[in-house]
Amino acid sequence: MGSMKYFYFGFGGFIGFVCGMVIQMIFYMVERSGNNILTQLGRGDYGAMGKGLLVLFDGLPYMGFVLGVVLVRTMFRKDIEKEGPGSSGHGDRG
Repeated sequence: MGSMKYFYFGFGGFIGFVCGMVIQMIFYMVERSGNNILTQLGRGDYGAMGKGLLVLFDGLPYMGFVLGVVLVRTMFRKDIEKEGPGSSGHGDRG
């Protein structure tokens, strides 16, 4: 499973990145519709916490990527650790 492990991690990261982008697009569409959620955060109406949340919002797709990889690592831990280096890739069949 040596190369399959990276395929799983890449797929989990891709799905997480896409989910983060979708959430970010939803916020941008809400902003364009006239509800100035993000603009109020950036103006300083909410102080340092608002500016910090705005920075976290900008990194949402990348956080989604990392969380996707962590989720795959957590879900498939047994499968990834079962086939370590030197295994034939056929499981317990020998």
